[in-house]
Amino acid sequence: MRTEATAVERKISSLSSLTESSIAVPATKLLINNRWVASESGETFATVNPSTGEEICQVAAADVVDVERAVKAARAAFQTGPWRKMNRFGTRTPTLYPRRPLSKQR
Repeated sequence: MRTEATAVERKISSLSSLTESSIAVPATKLLINNRWVASESGETFATVNPSTGEEICQVAAADVVDVERAVKAARAAFQTGPWRKMNRFGTRTPTLYPRRPLSKQR
């Protein structure tokens, strides 16, 4: 029983060291037109670690202008890219939902 407790204590210790260390967060901007960009307003908001309440990083806050840019870029990509030519049952569906063997579905 003591060995089980020791193993659990080691796991808890390793988890707490993960939450105490700083984690680099590379994606703090908006992904628009396949590029990471700052928000037009320059505003950000805090992303908080729910287990500690500590701030992890500041993330770009999208506003109406940013959303309009993203929608415009997405529309252009759909109109000119390969996605539009894919049909729902032929090529698009397997891209979104790859089929798994029946044995793996349970």
